[in-house]
Amino acid sequence: MRYLVLLLFCVGPLKAVEEVDQRINELYQGVQEVYDAIVLEDGNVDYATLKKRSDLQDKLNQFVTFMAEFDPDTMIDRNAKLALLTNTYNVYTLVGVNNAWPVAGVRKIHPLFGFFTRKDWRIAGRKTSLNGIEGDWLRPIDPRIHFTINCASASCPRLDARVFTAENVEKLMEEATRRFLLNETKNRFDAQRKEWHLSKIFEWYRKDWGKQDDVVAFIQKYLPEDQRFEPQRVYYMEYDWRLNGPTEP
Repeated sequence: MRYLVLLLFCVGPLKAVEEVDQRINELYQGVQEVYDAIVLEDGNVDYATLKKRSDLQDKLNQFVTFMAEFDPDTMIDRNAKLALLTNTYNVYTLVGVNNAWPVAGVRKIHPLFGFFTRKDWRIAGRKTSLNGIEGDWLRPIDPRIHFTINCASASCPRLDARVFTAENVEKLMEEATRRFLLNETKNRFDAQRKEWHLSKIFEWYRKDWGKQDDVVAFIQKYLPEDQRFEPQRVYYMEYDWRLNGPTEP
């Protein structure tokens, strides 16, 4: 009898984990359908189409409903947790913009950084904000998340057209980091003047990499050899908070 009880104890949690994994995969499929419909080739987002299609909104809302009760800290696999929380941030951002549509930018939804600081969301039954998801969960895992989460603004890294999964998150993070660094509208490297003009992301979140030398070393890994110089001056570019997509309905 003791062994039967032990077996039931082991099988029960295992079955529950499998059911959760299956549900998450179903939700990912729904989010992927949304991305297929609204993420444009240039990485911008067609919010007007999202607003018009209740079926797409429903797929995002199903994800929101699930995350409102699910605790990502119960996940053991680092990549699975990273993928889920990255998708969560991006889905919540889409829903937040959709709820306010039409709008010219996230700072028009709430003044200054209210779109990111207001606790309008829930995870594991607790109120949280986009900044909370980023700071409490994502930033401690990997600084490259700054290039995979999308803040719905022109200067932000693009929204990837692919849903993150445990299997692809490492590959997609590397691609997103390189793509963002080599985008001259986000970062510029002037070899003649020995100047770097970087995204404000590297100023706001510098401590995620360490000291300034650590930021330089991180960036250089992704640059072509002719741009891999030691900058004499580092400047930070103004952040464009206009919406990352057409603003007309």
